[in-house]
Amino acid sequence: MPFVYVANLGMGGGNVSVIDTKVNRLISNIQVEGSPVATVFSPNGQYGYVLSLGSPGHVIAIDTKDHRVMAQIQVGSVSFTGFPTTPIAISHDGQWIYVANNVSDNITVIDSKDLRVIATVHVNDNPRFVTITPDDQFVYVGNNNSANVTVIKIKTHQVISTIPVGEDVAKIGITPNGKYAYICNLGTNTVSVVDIKTNQVISTVGVGANPFNLEITSDGQHVYVVNSQLMSFSGGNTVSVIETKTNQVISTVDVGAQPLTLKITADDQFVYVANIDGNTISVIETKRNQVLSTVRVGSAPFNLAITADGKYVYVSNTIDNTTSVIETKTNQVISTIEVGSNPLTLGITP
Repeated sequence: MPFVYVANLGMGGGNVSVIDTKVNRLISNIQVEGSPVATVFSPNGQYGYVLSLGSPGHVIAIDTKDHRVMAQIQVGSVSFTGFPTTPIAISHDGQWIYVANNVSDNITVIDSKDLRVIATVHVNDNPRFVTITPDDQFVYVGNNNSANVTVIKIKTHQVISTIPVGEDVAKIGITPNGKYAYICNLGTNTVSVVDIKTNQVISTVGVGANPFNLEITSDGQHVYVVNSQLMSFSGGNTVSVIETKTNQVISTVDVGAQPLTLKITADDQFVYVANIDGNTISVIETKRNQVLSTVRVGSAPFNLAITADGKYVYVSNTIDNTTSVIETKTNQVISTIEVGSNPLTLGITP
């Protein structure tokens, strides 16, 4: 049975709320050190790893069977950026956890077998986004203030390349076949396409204003890019659709106010977009790339996650301290669950 783990930033200290998806009920609030901002899970869903802010920050390891804290691992200095980032990632075999410490400008590598730090890798200014290739050979780190991406070889935990891209690097996505990385450049309104074999930029795609987040369809044919208003009060509020075959924008979809996060259903039929200023979720039908429905949720929807079977979408509403549950069959909110203070990100156990 899947559980939803909601990271609640809190005021002066937070916790992690656990929701039972079978009944959509809060079953636990796990007290953690500091203020939690991100969560990843082991591939088998047995363990959760929560990144908490601080100088130093911490990764809290949780047993999802009984929602018990197993260990707390010290990492580098991590601060809240104000936006949904991906500062923690776990390898697909579940062995390595990589944490981006955006204040200390390094990456902490944790061995999940014995929950200890085995390496600290220096990168460039303000690393915020971490992504691992499907074959578990490389880690790509987006350095927000350096206009580049650092590539770390997992076998040695050493930097093998630094790739110049656009300004204000944001979300990084890698195609399912592991051949290409797509990188949002918030400051230059572009997406860089990197050939992973050569670590060279092979294309730069102009998109909308302030591209912050992206997701790639499971067939690898399309990239959906959120264009927000993070750097200005004009433009944005759209989703650009890039065809990976040509690296051209084939559609631009108008969504709600200040879109920050998006997720694609496993069957690639729908994209759900969280609009933080509009208090809505835009539902895009990928066949025609049109908004099929607009769902009103709680105040300031910050992040979202979709169940593996595609039946439900869970949305963290950061101002009113709730999680909305959307049934994808009807695109209606079927439940609103009170969680902790300032819920930011959330994840669903595999």
